[in-house]
Amino acid sequence: MSLSSQPSSKKAKTEATTPIPGASTPWVEKYRPRTLDEVEAQDEAVSALRACLKEGANMPHFLFHGPPGTGKTTSILAVAHELFGPDYIRSRVRELNASDDRGINVVREKIKVFAQGAVSSSGSGVTQSDGKVYPVPSFKLIILDEADALLPDAQGALRRMMEDFSDVTRFCILCNYVSRIIDPIASRCAKYRFKPLVKSALYHRIQFVAQCEGIQLSEASLQALDGVSGGDLRLAIMHLQSAHKASGNDLTKEDFVSVSGSVPADVMQTYLKALLSQRLEQVIQVTRQLVAQGYAAAQVLQQLQRFLVSPECPLNSAQRGRMMIKMCETERRLADGGDDYLQLLDIGSSVCAA
Repeated sequence: MSLSSQPSSKKAKTEATTPIPGASTPWVEKYRPRTLDEVEAQDEAVSALRACLKEGANMPHFLFHGPPGTGKTTSILAVAHELFGPDYIRSRVRELNASDDRGINVVREKIKVFAQGAVSSSGSGVTQSDGKVYPVPSFKLIILDEADALLPDAQGALRRMMEDFSDVTRFCILCNYVSRIIDPIASRCAKYRFKPLVKSALYHRIQFVAQCEGIQLSEASLQALDGVSGGDLRLAIMHLQSAHKASGNDLTKEDFVSVSGSVPADVMQTYLKALLSQRLEQVIQVTRQLVAQGYAAAQVLQQLQRFLVSPECPLNSAQRGRMMIKMCETERRLADGGDDYLQLLDIGSSVCAA
């Protein structure tokens, strides 16, 4: 999900971001930008995509990387709509999520079958059912989301297909971590990094969504929403919709902590105080309370990391470094299925032993 651009007038902005009709539509889809003119805060990538719309057949393979909720999928879908139009997009564009099936079979069975088929040339443009003229270039587009989840052998097969079918198919590789994409694929793509959204852009889009839904938001609530979303616009809109369902239209005093699953500030302060006291009995007691109240260990680690890099942390650089290394090990164990309580106890015991 990305942001709408800020045109010269508020009226033009509202017209450019007309939401999808339907009360049951999730807000992240209802207010998803539909054209490149609405995408903001990713100037480099948007400029390159605009050039591709002008050149048509000269479009390269793309590799978009960056944090979630910053507009990677939205941007390439906007290009697909502007290239192929409503009549051709279903037959010319295939969107796949690599995290659903990470093995080589998904590349051979799903991607290869679609990529190898030839398409006819449409000439300079095609007038479609909506009355507009679209370029409809003589290639298909495969959008591979979360491609960093693909296993190395699957990425190797994908690289070969990018070579063999480049005359009839273009690939857009989307990932969070470009380091997990093998070099032969990365070297064949035009790479663009999608940056975390700046506060002003995120505030602007959230205020637009709130205005469309008749929600009242105070500046403090907006800042709280930004704090729990971490620059992820998709997550921010989801939290806004959840808070609206729970509390109605008046969210001027909403701190968004409860809907986001974050640990409240007073609870986190108690945990930090126990850690800094280096008393193991107190650490065990507070850790047990944290887990009993249903707070995820991964969320506790995330907020602990913010504290360690903040000016309020009284630890010296060496102590912070040791804790950071320990937190990396703990996060890996959690990703492998480790128990939340035991992993938080491991963090606490390492602090007490320091």
